[in-house]
Amino acid sequence: MSNILLKYLVSFLLFVFFLVHLTGQETGIILPELFSSDSARAVNLYNRAKAMLEKDSISLAHDYAADALQYAMSSNQKDIEISILTLIAEIYHKEGQPGDAIPFWLRTADIMESGKDTTGLPGVYSNIAENYHEEGIYEKESEYYKKAFELTSPAMVDKRAEYLEKIGIATFNESKYDSAIMCFKDLRTLLNQTGRNDTHILNLLVQSHNRIKQYEQALNYNEILFERYQSQNNYVLMSTLKNNMAYNLTLLRRYDDAVNAYQEAITYGETGGISKGEIALLMTNAGICYQNMRENDEAKNYFRSAITNLQTSGQYAEKSRIENILALIYFNEEDLYNASFFSKSSIESATMANDPERLADAYLTYSRILRAGNDPIQALEFYEKYLTIRDSIQVENKLEEQDLAKRKYDLEKSEKDLRLKLKEEQVKELAIQQLTLQLEKEEQEKELLRKENDLQLLEQERLRQSLIITQQQHAAEQQERENQILEQEKRIADLRLEQEVRKQKEQEQEIQILETQQRLDQMELERQKNTKKALTLIVVLVVLITIVVLVSLIVTRKKNLLLASQKKEIEEKNTDLEQKNEEIIAQRDEIEAQRDLLFDQKQAIEQYNLEITESIEYARRIQSSTLPDLSLLNTIIEDHFILFRPRDIVSGDFFWTATVENSTVITVSDCTGHGVPGAFMSMLGMSILKEVVQKEYITHPGVILRKLRKEIINALGQKGVSGEQRDGMDLALVTIYHESRKLEFAGAYNSLYLVRKKNLKSPDINDISIFDSEDHKEYLLYEIHADKMPIAYYERMDKFTTHEFDLMKGDIIYLFTDGYADQFGGPAGKKFMYKPFKRLLLGNAHLTMDKQQKILSDTLIKWMGTLVQVDDICVMGIKI
Repeated sequence: MSNILLKYLVSFLLFVFFLVHLTGQETGIILPELFSSDSARAVNLYNRAKAMLEKDSISLAHDYAADALQYAMSSNQKDIEISILTLIAEIYHKEGQPGDAIPFWLRTADIMESGKDTTGLPGVYSNIAENYHEEGIYEKESEYYKKAFELTSPAMVDKRAEYLEKIGIATFNESKYDSAIMCFKDLRTLLNQTGRNDTHILNLLVQSHNRIKQYEQALNYNEILFERYQSQNNYVLMSTLKNNMAYNLTLLRRYDDAVNAYQEAITYGETGGISKGEIALLMTNAGICYQNMRENDEAKNYFRSAITNLQTSGQYAEKSRIENILALIYFNEEDLYNASFFSKSSIESATMANDPERLADAYLTYSRILRAGNDPIQALEFYEKYLTIRDSIQVENKLEEQDLAKRKYDLEKSEKDLRLKLKEEQVKELAIQQLTLQLEKEEQEKELLRKENDLQLLEQERLRQSLIITQQQHAAEQQERENQILEQEKRIADLRLEQEVRKQKEQEQEIQILETQQRLDQMELERQKNTKKALTLIVVLVVLITIVVLVSLIVTRKKNLLLASQKKEIEEKNTDLEQKNEEIIAQRDEIEAQRDLLFDQKQAIEQYNLEITESIEYARRIQSSTLPDLSLLNTIIEDHFILFRPRDIVSGDFFWTATVENSTVITVSDCTGHGVPGAFMSMLGMSILKEVVQKEYITHPGVILRKLRKEIINALGQKGVSGEQRDGMDLALVTIYHESRKLEFAGAYNSLYLVRKKNLKSPDINDISIFDSEDHKEYLLYEIHADKMPIAYYERMDKFTTHEFDLMKGDIIYLFTDGYADQFGGPAGKKFMYKPFKRLLLGNAHLTMDKQQKILSDTLIKWMGTLVQVDDICVMGIKI
């Protein structure tokens, strides 16, 4: 009895001393001076390895742990060996080498499987599954989480729910979405039975149903989630759920409901204070929905708003994606100027984001735009850039797939080999144990050996207690790390899901863009038909008015001839007045009747003339209403003048301006004819310009003129056949970019005059001539020549040349028709001509624009004298 008490007393003292020493020393070393057994050395080295790991001394931790494992295996203490194997696995995991950690977890599992106590096995299986997850081998991950789930007691609901959720996520990552849905539904049932929250499971069900295109089911789950967050007034998550619901509605082709949902998502997001980048994503989704509805104008508005929100967020990859979408929309609308602008911006944004996929998409789009713009060399260059990046991405993805397959094969082979080796070691260990038992039986009588065995038992008990305390501390740390890793896994899964959704959206978007293009083509054909009908109606009206006037003139002329004949007859009768006085009196009544008839005819002619004049006056008011509002023009261009003198009441000349974003388009045009026919042409021209510039957002002068020519030809039905009417217009058109202070010019017969101070740099343009005057030494006049082609069908149908140059402060731009230079007058009754016109502009360039207008008007009136105006006149001056 005393021996037994002494034995337990010694054991208790050793355990207490171990606890004191463990908490009092930084390294946790267990008295190597007192214990020289393998188990004591193993625990000592284990404590050192753990301390080094906590200090991030990974190399030393590896060395100590490897030595500890050797001693633990020699001592045949399985608890110590398990702790050391677990520590080595954690060291590899901290190094970011989960594949190297797996064999040590497998050895731990093997030891536990062969023992009686399997309570720790679910945690070990969970760690094995976690490492397989980090290696991307989801099939093995799912296998080990299932093992952990099966060994977990039904009473441990939280743990079983955790394993079941991870099984579902692993199955989802294997692309086995039906199995994942079944797993998540079982998990939801388990959580509902125990009154636990299932919100995150609903999110997983939404993702799974979306993957297999079961959008109706996904929408139902999203609606459940929205109602929950709405009851909490959680506007941020309400915004997210409305976006998800809108996504499902879009794929279900319920576009009106989808648009409303996207707008609600934006409103909730703004109320909840989400970032501008997140607002931009919602706007982008709404824009894509409008594309599906073939409402491109609304779609473009949302895309532009999204880009504005992304300007300061630093999300260049997303900005590049949206700009590329806009470029494709404009490309399909044949608006190559805006398509090129947004495509270049997309390339810049993708470059700043360092995103190869976005850059490849941008290069491909820009290549298509250049090819459509008749620049095959540049198009080929950018297409080659696209191919280079695409091939690089494909090779990289292929290498990643091969690497994953190799790692999967290596790990599975390693697991099989390890399990086979462990089985062999178990057989050897059993044989050794049997031999040891036989030797112990033969040496039972040796007292010294028995005492040593007792001491070993005490030491093992002490070590076991030490390991239990250490494991408890480690378990708490391990649990915290597991929680962090689970959160990271969830974020990674969300990111991968977003990538899949984005790719799917891009594929659907390409299909939707093709459908949108077909609809736009149909709308374009209908618009052309309506334009032809309107023009035909106008021509018929003009013909009718002309016929009425001609008929009136013919009737009047006949009556005048009749009156002249009657007058002659009266004069002949006057010679015989005395003899035929009675006859004259008799004829008096007839003459008075004729006079009354003539008076009535005169009044009728005057009435016809008044009605025609009123019709033309009404046409003037209509034409004036289509011209730019001068008060609005003053807000756009502060310092300018317009000299506008129609030859008749209405004019074939017109001026027109419009503002598009941060640029201003200005033109001065001379239509074929003057008076009513010229006015009809001018109204047609302004209508087409409004369509091209203000609705299609085209600001490139060359493109505007090309589209204007195309529409004029279609409207007038010109085919280029011999004897066909050549109606059209000559014009000069400029676009001023206010931020960059650049000007672009293209002209059809009408040139542009630039007056600039001599001490400033000349414009860098090839097709330019310079006019100088000795009388005006401060300024030079530069004439930038137009193309010798009208806006009509012509033997040359080339593209119009666009000239570009930088504007400088004090520059004056003059746009004009030929009416001023072609006006007859002066002593000899000759034309004014262009050289005096240039001299006049150059000589008054130092004056204000109002004074320049007055001088031009006074000079014209003085030059004309008593002669009539021969053509419509329009001159516009703009000072920068």
